[in-house]
Amino acid sequence: MEFKPELLANLKDKDYSKTGLMVLEGRIVIEKALECGIEILGLLRSIESDNQWLKAHLGKFPVVTMDHTALCALAGFKFHHGALALAQRPALKSASELQPEPGQLVHGQSEPGQPAHGQPNAAPSWLCLWNVTDPSNVGALIRSAVGLGATGVLLGEGCADPYYRKALRASMGNAFSLPLYVCDAAALQALAARGFELVAATLSARAQPLPLAAVKSEALNSETPPRPLILILGNEGFGLPAEITAICSREVYIPMSTGVDSLNVVVAGSICMYALIRR
Repeated sequence: MEFKPELLANLKDKDYSKTGLMVLEGRIVIEKALECGIEILGLLRSIESDNQWLKAHLGKFPVVTMDHTALCALAGFKFHHGALALAQRPALKSASELQPEPGQLVHGQSEPGQPAHGQPNAAPSWLCLWNVTDPSNVGALIRSAVGLGATGVLLGEGCADPYYRKALRASMGNAFSLPLYVCDAAALQALAARGFELVAATLSARAQPLPLAAVKSEALNSETPPRPLILILGNEGFGLPAEITAICSREVYIPMSTGVDSLNVVVAGSICMYALIRR
């Protein structure tokens, strides 16, 4: 398709999810997309910003230079990153494709047989989000998943679009760094039957405190080969539905001081990933 600046007009209210396209905001997100092989159709840059990073990519796609004020007016919101790009949206994989392969590498593991991040007996581990509706939370959790060694992220019912502009910005482009899967209750049930260990973050009576749960997991894995793990996080307001927790073999919670209602899902999810995915 021919790239025109008007394609990036009024972004605040636009949803590109049904067009096969997405908007990349800012140098870091755009560079990450290029690094991961995302096809960029065209780019707008502000003349006032540092565009040295673009020199290596000139000629690969159309580039239009504008006054930054005009660029913000076209987009419909003020931003300071100085660049916007229109790109082809990657296809989401299906969680039904996952298999518990013992030799599968954990994200960040560079050599066969070498555990990720120096963790012995590391097993593939996924983050699953269920009804996480805020795109910024989805993006930030994907960023944490990449940083903490997850193999991929499963996106369940009600989750925000991981390729929405705000989600990509919050993920710092890391949504392109690891596989993203669409998931439903039936897929989780099938994964549990295939040998995946499903662990839910909840506040239920059967939930174990995270330090104890992590220690028990390490003790179990020292005696038997580690099972691939899926950590499931739910909505901040109402948590996970019973049909999902019923599939899980374990539930965990983060012990907290009295008088504190809860943690933001990004903070809570990152703590859980640090304890369980980096086990």
